[in-house]
Parts: sequence; C-alpha cells; structure tokens
Amino acid sequence: MLRRSLLAWLLSGAGPLLAASSFPPHQGSSPWSFTVIAEPSDTFVVNDTDSSTIDRFLFRSEGPIVIDVPVRRYIAPVNGNGFLHNVEDLIARGVVGRNVSIRLPAFDVDENTFPVVDCDGDDIPDQLRNEVDEIYLNDEKLGVLKGNNEIWLSQSFTVPISKIKFPAAPGGVAINRLRVEIDVANRDVPLSSGAVGCEVWAVAIDWIGAKYQATSPVVLVHGIRSSGAVWGNFRTGLTSNRVESDASITLNDPAAPDPLPAGCPNIAYNNTIQNNVAQLRSLVPPIAEKYGADSLHFAVHSKGGLDTRGFLSGLASRPVQVTVGTMGGQPVKRDLEGLSLVTLNTPHAGSVLARYGVEARQLTALQAVRAGLNVAAAKSFEGAYYCDLTPARASAFIGANPLPSGAVGASVATDADQNGNAQIESAEAGGFTGGAVIANRLYQLIGSVADVTITVTPGTFMDSITVTETPNATFLRNDVIVTQQSAGLYPRYPITGWHHLNVHATVNAEAIARDAQTPGLVDWRAR
Repeated sequence: MLRRSLLAWLLSGAGPLLAASSFPPHQGSSPWSFTVIAEPSDTFVVNDTDSSTIDRFLFRSEGPIVIDVPVRRYIAPVNGNGFLHNVEDLIARGVVGRNVSIRLPAFDVDENTFPVVDCDGDDIPDQLRNEVDEIYLNDEKLGVLKGNNEIWLSQSFTVPISKIKFPAAPGGVAINRLRVEIDVANRDVPLSSGAVGCEVWAVAIDWIGAKYQATSPVVLVHGIRSSGAVWGNFRTGLTSNRVESDASITLNDPAAPDPLPAGCPNIAYNNTIQNNVAQLRSLVPPIAEKYGADSLHFAVHSKGGLDTRGFLSGLASRPVQVTVGTMGGQPVKRDLEGLSLVTLNTPHAGSVLARYGVEARQLTALQAVRAGLNVAAAKSFEGAYYCDLTPARASAFIGANPLPSGAVGASVATDADQNGNAQIESAEAGGFTGGAVIANRLYQLIGSVADVTITVTPGTFMDSITVTETPNATFLRNDVIVTQQSAGLYPRYPITGWHHLNVHATVNAEAIARDAQTPGLVDWRAR
C-alpha cells in the first residue's frame, strides 16, 4: 500500500477474538489467531499485544517494528549472550529440537509492485522500488516479508535452536527481539531531483509466535524418613547427561496422636499418602513454573512412588494449572501434565515390615521386647506410613489410582544380594543403617515372610503374646526393605545389586537418563 492509501488499513476491521481459558484471546486485525498453530504454552511463546509497534500500520519513519518474545523455559546452561551451550550435544540427547519455527501475520507487503510516483515534488515521476521489509531475530537477519497489496499473509521462518535465547537459570526470563526494518529498498533510492530516499510502503504485524521442542525437567520425590537432600548422587548422574532436575521437595508426615490407637483407624496419621498428595499439589506447581514448564517427569524413591502416583492420578479429575508466561499483562496458564514416573524400589504391593509395625501397635514397649527382635524393632520405629504400606492397602491404592492417560511408568526393583549367596555381606551393605548384620536379618525376613499376625491373650500374671508368620511360597529377592515383586510394578530397568538406601546412586541415574534419551522404558526427549 502506498503512503497516500491509509483508508484500506483503517477499514480493514478487527479480527475475531478467540477466547480460551488458559490464555488471553487474540487481539488484532489479521484473520488468524495464534491458535491456528497451537495454544500458547511453554514451547509456543506468543507476543500478541506487548509491543508499542504491534497491530499498527507503520511507515519507515515510524518504525522499526520491534516485538520482544520472552522465553521463560529453562533448558540448560547458556553462554554470556543467552544462547545454549553445546547445542549439538543437547540435540543428540533429545533435550531440544534442532529448529525453531517463527510465525507471524503481516499486512500489505507489496513485494511485487514497482510504483512510478513523484516522490521529490519536482513534477517528474520517480521510478521507485518494490516493498522490501527485512526481519531480524536478535539482530540476525531472517529474511524478508512476503505478501501483496492490502492482504494479510502468514509468514514462516525456520531458525536453528542455537539462535534462540533461553534463561540462564530457573526462574529467569530471556528476551528474543524480533525487528522489522520497513521499506529498506527505497531508503536510498535515487530520485529525479538528485535527492536520495523516498518513504513509500507501510506494513503491519499482528502477532509473533516462536515454537520449539524441549524436554521437561525431572522432579525428584523422596521416601519415608527422608528429604530432598537424599538425591545428591542421583542428580549428579542426571546432570552428567544434561538432564535438569529439582530435589527441593521435602514431605512431612502427620503428627502422631497421643495415645496412639492400635491398628489402622481412619485418622490423618494413618492416611499419609492422602496427606502427601495434598503436599505435592502445593509443592509441584511452583517447580514447574520456576522452569517455565507445563509438563514434568518424576523420579521417585520408596513410598514417594505411591505419593507421586496419587498426585498424578488426581490430575485427571482435578487439574492443576501453572503459569508459563504472560500476554498483555495477563497470565498464560496451562494444565500441568505428568509425562513419566520412574520408581526406585517403591513398595507398590506394600512390605511385610509395615504389617509388623501395624501389629506391634497393640503392644506395650515391654510386650514388644518379649515378642522378639522383629516386633521390638517395628514398635520402636513407629511410623505414620505403616498402614499405607501394608500389602493389602498399598495394592488397593495402586488399583484405585491409575496413571493418567499418556503417562508412562518404569521401575527399578533391586536384589541387594550381589553375589547370589542369599546373604547380605559387608560389601553389599555399604551405607545401610546398622550395617551388614541388620541388613542381612531384614533380607532374610522380607524374603521369607508374607504376613504376620500378633495375638495377645490375657493371663493372670502376664499376657501371652503369639507372633504368627505366614511364609512366602518361595524366597523373594529384595532390597532389604521391599521385594522385587512389590517394587517391579512397571517395566523394569536391568539395575540390581543395590539396597534400599543406596539405590539412588549416580550410576543408576546415568543408566536411567541414557535409556530415557534413547528412548527406552520412558521417553525424556524433547516434544
């Protein structure tokens, strides 16, 4: 459109407003909302309103058109200019896709018109040039806009992921600047009077979107009597494979009532999974928002696998929204998605140790000592988690709480006996509380006993205590806390030889990460 023809722009009208629950509706005059590509998300970043030069029909003297696209998604370390380090390695591992798609609607790009107009006012027509509007990303030229007189045309550019700026740390924002230099061909065009340069063409941009692929961070959830600090070695293994992870979650069990009732009455103390799911619904969304992500992977240890499964299962009926960006000062929200769950020795079918603990609740401390070492230990290590980890209750929980559709699970289920002699020796018990003697006693107990019942018969002078153990049909290999049968709910990694307290070792994290980047049992690649 020539400079003298603003009427067509003024009469072009407003485009449709496409409302959505997770982001502000499209505003502007083009016939396309950004939703023709996808809804805004962590990997599709849109600027529709946040620029003083967007949605305006501008000539060169009023430009350039400058539109900033903020990226909140933390991927991996960046250099001083905000570009990803070792991009080829990230691409090879599936951490990011190779290219980024830049899309924008542009109005009235007269690329095929060569006007003859008296531009310098000397009554001699000047031969002017067609419209050439150059577009730049972070000061690097992408190309030129395409189009024709008084029409909107969708523009598309493909750029390497190495040209996009990402935050230097979780919680940060990186600004990628799109700039359109208007009518550059006529900037130095010679005129009949000897003057140079004529302002001829104008252009408008409705919105700009950048779409890329990236992997999601891994959230680590600990087991009982533990905290996020337990994941130090495991995180080292993930980091060496360019996997970003967060171990900030520390869950707290309900306080014990006094006196503690026997058995498993329906009180908060006996419903630790329910309690921990509520905590995860509070603790997980800020982690996703810190990374600018709307999806997460999970790696979990012991009972943390049950807690996390409950959290993920609940997302289907009670979605949790996370903010992944802003547009026009309003939040861009998405439903949080759990993509995968990797469990490390999680008692999906419970543990006989929990049955010992529940049965021991009916006893006094003195009675527990008289009942034997196993019962006395269970009594002294009283835990809120006992009821949830009994075999019947844990199995029922798994059956009632499926993973969401599309989420994938994988399990580590180890046998702590590395040399196959059916004993846990010092070399196999490294780092286990109580050393090899206690580790071996637990190994034999868990492998041999399926269930236990304690009966107290009142006596004249002293109550009689009977401990009845139901044996397993065959010895069950275990990690000294959980049997392989209980831990192996999902397809298993070929990882064994670790006990319950050291299974989150660096080498195991490395093996899981490499498998996930293949992909193998789970898929941690960019999407």
